[in-house]
Amino acid sequence: YTLSAYFHVAMASDGGKHIGTQELSPPANGRALAAAASTTAGELLTTVLLYPVELVKSRLQASAVSYAGDGFQYNGLASGLVSVVQEEGVKGLFTGIRPVMARAAATDFVAVYAGEALVERYSGGSGFGVLALLLRSLGCCVSILMTLPLETVAMRVTTARPPISAAAAARAMWREGGLAAFWRGLYVNVVLCINPALTFTAMARLKNLILILRRRQPADGDDSAVHLSWLESAIAGALAKLAAMLLVYPLIRGKSLMQARDTGKVGILGVLGHLAREEGLRSLYQGLGAQLSKSLLSASMKYSFKECSEETFRRLATGGAPVRPSAKLEATARSSPVSNEEGGSPVANEEE
Repeated sequence: YTLSAYFHVAMASDGGKHIGTQELSPPANGRALAAAASTTAGELLTTVLLYPVELVKSRLQASAVSYAGDGFQYNGLASGLVSVVQEEGVKGLFTGIRPVMARAAATDFVAVYAGEALVERYSGGSGFGVLALLLRSLGCCVSILMTLPLETVAMRVTTARPPISAAAAARAMWREGGLAAFWRGLYVNVVLCINPALTFTAMARLKNLILILRRRQPADGDDSAVHLSWLESAIAGALAKLAAMLLVYPLIRGKSLMQARDTGKVGILGVLGHLAREEGLRSLYQGLGAQLSKSLLSASMKYSFKECSEETFRRLATGGAPVRPSAKLEATARSSPVSNEEGGSPVANEEE
């Protein structure tokens, strides 16, 4: 709710009563808060359930033979899980879970809240198209600027050998580069904002497509009244995450190396170029299997949880007030033709 008030003040120029000429109603503000709360709750759930995979994935991404240091040289996800149990015991599978959960909660909440608030403000609540993608990317940039130190510390904790605490990781990073070390990889993270934004936008489009195929898209343009099943949400979430991940993985690999090791002043292109020269192009995709295993399962579970819980969070955020579509969305719905050749439920045209 503090973040809700912050963004409300930041976007409103007249005391929060109006934004430009459009009134920001509590239900509209509650939509962004509900999306952020439900997505964050789903992310925390999947982080706990899939944390051993997250741990091995991080260590695979942060290891490179050509970089000095005591990195973890696993042959893959299964090999990594077995090695962790053999070397550290079952407890070792949850090394660093607290800073990782703090990072997951903060990053997801700020990114989704900021992104959906911007989408609600500037695209009238339409979750599709290039504009929605750009606005959600901007929300992710806000999240990166606010929470990147949490991610950097979490990466250092999970990839350190022997294991260290979050406080020890922070002290080591301070000695390496002062305050700037906590924002290591900032530029590549800004570029990677396209990843969650692309995933969220792809998920919105897939959801709309499924509802159209089922002939259950509401005629008034408010798609929040119709929800996907758990299975449909899981499949759509996995497909959306797969498409985004295949596009950006080399950048994720390079960013992990920069955060886990002291690479000096070498940028992301220098790190990736070094890897390609010394270990071959294949090294740019090291850990991709573990990343996909974790990301696809996580996205399936997270978006299923979000789809089934968002309405509850929305009612809590708005004090039980009914959620109505924004003024722009209502106007678009009234002016858009409605077609249904087979005579079933009316299907609103998708806004590009």
